[in-house]
Amino acid sequence: MKIRHNMINNTGSNECRCSKCNRLLFKGQVKYIEIQCPKCSLIQTIKKGRSLRLIALNASNVDLYYAVGGELVGRTSTMALSSDLIEKIKDVPSVGETPTPNIDQIIALKPDLVLTTDIHLRQPILASLEKAGILVYLQRLNNYQQISQTLRFYGELTDHSRQAYQVIHRLDSKLQQVQAKSKNKPSPKVLVVWGSAESFHMALPNSFIGDLLCRLNAINVVQSVGDGNAMGYAPLSLDIAIKTNPDLILLITHSYDTKVSDQIRNELALHPSWRKLKAVQENRVYQLPYCLFAVNPGSRVDEAIDYLSNLFYQ
Repeated sequence: MKIRHNMINNTGSNECRCSKCNRLLFKGQVKYIEIQCPKCSLIQTIKKGRSLRLIALNASNVDLYYAVGGELVGRTSTMALSSDLIEKIKDVPSVGETPTPNIDQIIALKPDLVLTTDIHLRQPILASLEKAGILVYLQRLNNYQQISQTLRFYGELTDHSRQAYQVIHRLDSKLQQVQAKSKNKPSPKVLVVWGSAESFHMALPNSFIGDLLCRLNAINVVQSVGDGNAMGYAPLSLDIAIKTNPDLILLITHSYDTKVSDQIRNELALHPSWRKLKAVQENRVYQLPYCLFAVNPGSRVDEAIDYLSNLFYQ
């Protein structure tokens, strides 16, 4: 069984809103969770505060769950976390990397719930987990608001709501501070390029970093393209880059290996059109930190906001 959670924080109350139109559906607090086994249809009730056995299959969920004081029985193998958190979870069993987790290891850990996002797990893996009677909790972490939603929900699950609200307050305070800093300043035009050894893409407004650009009063030069996808990226178009001539270009690589980022820069530099761009000529092409931008940074989004603000409004 797959479930989605759309609760958000608003004026200190617990609300559930439609993830598409934001209409209020109901208000309330989590008292218990009912889980129906997809294999035998048995409904189990888990009371709030009970020590849940949870596994997180991507870095963002690991970060957010520990940010509210939770502890996992299994986690993904990733370097996209803070050094402190990597040290904290070193003894938590790894179940493999996000795209290809080890199904047998997950089953052996007997989790109540497996946490992941709705864009990372392939359907055959989901089917295998469901066949084994393991509940998979699919979340969307595509924008800033969904970080707050997730923190608050994890706070309810762990019975650490106060800690969750403290984290949310810290993040909101940083965002408000940076928004005030950018007020009445010219909005920079920005192109975000996501690169790997195989391909180049550009960030759309519905990507996580596209959402941050909007919140920081920057202009994403790529507003919409016909072949964009749910992840918020489309194949890089140098024609769009030339037409919009961005003030800054931000590079995100799908690897923390500096050799990959050097390779991407060298490949882009081979194109005459790329060399003509204003941002390239003025040396305003910036490599973004892997751990803050290659995946949703979770509770470290305040660091990502600060980093971008310093680039935009230095």
